[in-house]
Amino acid sequence: MKDLRFSKNLIGLGESITRSVQFSDTEIGLDIPEIEFLQFIEGEIRFLRLSEGFYFKGSLQSNIEIPCRRCLALYETKLHVPFSLDLIDNMDLADRMVDGEVVDLTEDLKQTIALEIPCWPLCQDACQGLCVSCGCNLNSQTCSCQSNLTTSSPFGNLENMLQSTDSNTNN
Repeated sequence: MKDLRFSKNLIGLGESITRSVQFSDTEIGLDIPEIEFLQFIEGEIRFLRLSEGFYFKGSLQSNIEIPCRRCLALYETKLHVPFSLDLIDNMDLADRMVDGEVVDLTEDLKQTIALEIPCWPLCQDACQGLCVSCGCNLNSQTCSCQSNLTTSSPFGNLENMLQSTDSNTNN
């Protein structure tokens, strides 16, 4: 990915440049089947040349569509990816160099973006999920299964005991 490559000879010691970047998830090899990127990943990267290495700082953003972990409905959310990377010695640079002159951040940003994707995404904080009996989405509809749970569930008697205990303590 050309936008994510920085020539180490581009700037002098102690100088910095800022570059606007825009790329797709497929351009950097970001393949996460559950997630759809709805727009390009875009942002800015600041490149600073230090006496002992290089420093990169920036932020990227995009909109993604992801399934809720409770109700399985797809929903859109904003993905914000702040990052900073300090490459100090030749060992840090060895894996990122192209032709010995260019630092390639593609793999670093790919991993950073993947880590910022929510691991337990919810469409809303109060998502009610799916009915355990019939599987309907409880956010958009009600089902008769919920009223029958206290009588048909093995835990129905426990709920009745808790309710009777609560009423005894209130008296």
